[in-house]
Amino acid sequence: MDFFQNFLYCDYYEKFMNMLNPKRITRILRKRKRKTYVEKLTKKMSPLALPIFFQNENTAYLIIKALKNMNVDDPAIFIQWNNNGFNDTPMANCRNGVAGQTKVAIINYIVGSGGVDFNSLNELFLFRSSMAISQSMHGFPLWTHHQAGVADVCLSICRINKLSTNGQIEHEVFNYPLVQAT
Repeated sequence: MDFFQNFLYCDYYEKFMNMLNPKRITRILRKRKRKTYVEKLTKKMSPLALPIFFQNENTAYLIIKALKNMNVDDPAIFIQWNNNGFNDTPMANCRNGVAGQTKVAIINYIVGSGGVDFNSLNELFLFRSSMAISQSMHGFPLWTHHQAGVADVCLSICRINKLSTNGQIEHEVFNYPLVQAT
């Protein structure tokens, strides 16, 4: 029995040491050069250039993850918030110094309009119909709209549409009415 245990120990020890062989590890690493999430997202996009705010690894990962939960023709919006738009007066986190004019109020409006806050990050909102997203986008409260001399509530809004079952998507920068047209 002692001989048999030594034999198993040696056999496992050799296999383990073989797995730790630096040549084997580097060979495996060279074979598995993984694409970044930005590269994966670029492959799924329509021929238009990838917007700058989609070139962030965390954002690209979030969108790719959301695509798995979307059906074909499901729209979504990605919002890049501007916290300075809510801090334009001494009253913290309130636009125009009015209580209730907060980022949370806008998020509640979007969710109330049929949007689903994907992963509860308050950045990506999924919709189940084009009608719901259109009503949401065109019905934002007036205080959220661009105001001269005051920072906008968001830096950019992008509408995302899933075109096919393999995850092809198109995007449209949709800033109006929350961001001043440039």
